[in-house]
Amino acid sequence: MTGLASSSNNSLRLRQAIQSNDIPLVERLLQARPVLLHNPDHTDRANTSLHLAAQAGHAELCELLISKGHDGTTEVTDLIYSNAGNNQGVSVNTEGRTALHLAASHLHVDVVDVLCTEFPRTINRGDREGRTPLLLAAGAQVERTTKVVGGRKNTLQSTEDTRSVEALLRHGADVRAQDHSGNTCLHQACAWGNLKTARVLVQAGADPLRQNKQGWRPDAYSLTVQADVYFRDLVAEFERRRAEDMARRRDQRPRNGGGGKVRLVQDHEDDEKNEFYDATDSGRSRAGSKRSDTTSVGSAENGLGINVTGLRSSEAWV
Repeated sequence: MTGLASSSNNSLRLRQAIQSNDIPLVERLLQARPVLLHNPDHTDRANTSLHLAAQAGHAELCELLISKGHDGTTEVTDLIYSNAGNNQGVSVNTEGRTALHLAASHLHVDVVDVLCTEFPRTINRGDREGRTPLLLAAGAQVERTTKVVGGRKNTLQSTEDTRSVEALLRHGADVRAQDHSGNTCLHQACAWGNLKTARVLVQAGADPLRQNKQGWRPDAYSLTVQADVYFRDLVAEFERRRAEDMARRRDQRPRNGGGGKVRLVQDHEDDEKNEFYDATDSGRSRAGSKRSDTTSVGSAENGLGINVTGLRSSEAWV
């Protein structure tokens, strides 16, 4: 009993040291009891030491835990809950969330950067509801701060923080990801009134017209009238840019007139004996084998060529 009580006390002391960001004490406790490194708390969704440090925003402490082997390559499914048992050495709590999920949901950008760098395979990992760290960050709220002035408490609304969303995008977060209900990061941003975040996401390629499984677009979840108007402006801007892109692609696409000529070369004939036929009358023509061997690569790379054997991009059928 004494041994169990001592172990329980050490576990509690370690969690308290992590939450208070007492790095020297954490190092001493882990040096004395290395087995406590992960230390999952089964009274709190099986959150591990790294979960606690990430949730509290202690980037330096996260680096220390990782340097000691936390969430390494060794399987830890016997200690840590993993949805479907596929954690691959990454700490996952009972909600299916990694430490990166918690850091993103609390907008701790320094921790987000550390965890994205150390564990890139968790960047687009969904929790039990299919929500990736980006979806959680898109709907996260900056905590309000309270300041006492003249004996009175004033609650200050902090400005919206988009840095964690931007960090996730830099590390390759999928802006098109959807949770199990079909909601995107834009659905989350609109539902929580994060207007600056919505703009960042649209500029990164998020589709403001994407519907969830209930058939609702992100603007249907706008928290306020102001948010609804703002988001509709984003949609208008998105549609205008898309129309401009489509027009630009059409202008760059090679054109063949309806009465244009297409050169035909028989396989057994020399290149000097080419004959010309009207494309409209011939119905189908085929470019010479020698010319097909020298097809320009540039137009194909631009998505403008037609991949048909024996045809140049500029000699496609019309």
